[in-house]
Amino acid sequence: MYELQTTSNFRKKYKKLAEKNKKLQSAVEKTLELLRSNPKYKSLKTHKVFLSQYGEVYSSFVTGDIRVIWMQIENKLVILLLDIGGHSGSKSVYK
Repeated sequence: MYELQTTSNFRKKYKKLAEKNKKLQSAVEKTLELLRSNPKYKSLKTHKVFLSQYGEVYSSFVTGDIRVIWMQIENKLVILLLDIGGHSGSKSVYK
């Protein structure tokens, strides 16, 4: 099992998304549980999005347009949740 840690950016965006949509909140919680147990779980569609100065950054599927952006802390069973948001459009997490 991985330990999940969050950045203030992730917490702020998640709170804003979850307040508006309880169904989305449930989908995010399911995604986080899957990440905790196996970040490469097939339904997460996890893939590397870029390499930062701190390591590889990944994206995992939540819903059709929502993604969780994260990185694994090297040599540890810790996943740092960096961002959450849309896959495309003006609020894309890939910008």
